[in-house]
Amino acid sequence: MTLDEALARRLRELARGPSPLLVASDLDGTLAPIVPRPEDARVPPATLAALERLSQVAHVAVVTGRDLATARALVPVAGVEFVASHGHEASFDTATLPTSGASLAEQLEELARSLETRFEGRTLRVERKARSVAFHYRADPALARPLREALAELPEGFRLQPGRLVLEVLPAGAGKDAALAALVDRFRPGSLLVLGDDLTDVAMLEAARDLAGEGLHVLALAIEGGVETPPEVVAAGDAVIGQEQVEGVIALLTGTLGSPHPS
Repeated sequence: MTLDEALARRLRELARGPSPLLVASDLDGTLAPIVPRPEDARVPPATLAALERLSQVAHVAVVTGRDLATARALVPVAGVEFVASHGHEASFDTATLPTSGASLAEQLEELARSLETRFEGRTLRVERKARSVAFHYRADPALARPLREALAELPEGFRLQPGRLVLEVLPAGAGKDAALAALVDRFRPGSLLVLGDDLTDVAMLEAARDLAGEGLHVLALAIEGGVETPPEVVAAGDAVIGQEQVEGVIALLTGTLGSPHPS
């Protein structure tokens, strides 16, 4: 789908802004279309190719709730960095993000088993990750209320993160705003593009816009996915596009930059 000319102009201005450029993107719902089963998600080959080209002329990072190993498998592009598990895992060394121990992993597994037993016979899909556990109710939206009630009281040290027809339990601390801060600390960008589509991305989009007040050239893009898109996401973005337009955004940036990767 063709990009709106006003947005295309803003992207060209961003690409020609202060260097280096950092592009930080969510994964599911942004680079990869949402699918009924998370394990079936795939980033389209054309998008992977566009990311590979962009990584030659800008810093590119994927910020995701997926664990690091899964994120790398979904985006097997050399030169792309990752902050995964909602900021609890990174593909680079950083002291700005929290760590979680084995005891937290054991508690997450206990919680996963407890809810599997409680909702046995219902179409609740439990996704175990390296640093969290996600409870997907896409196949049965009526589970939303009883699932929230079941997760109303979590063990100390955990928090609940709502998403698109999913509730995720993860260690307290971090978040995608902290993930973005770690990336900014690593790359020291002069310009920044952030893309996200879900409630988990709101903090990252808002943090990006806050950085604009600190002198960075920033564009925060909210990815719209129909009726599932939380209004908070749209409100947090400088502009809104459809998921099918993300490849065009990446291609336009690559074509405008057209220079060696920043050192």
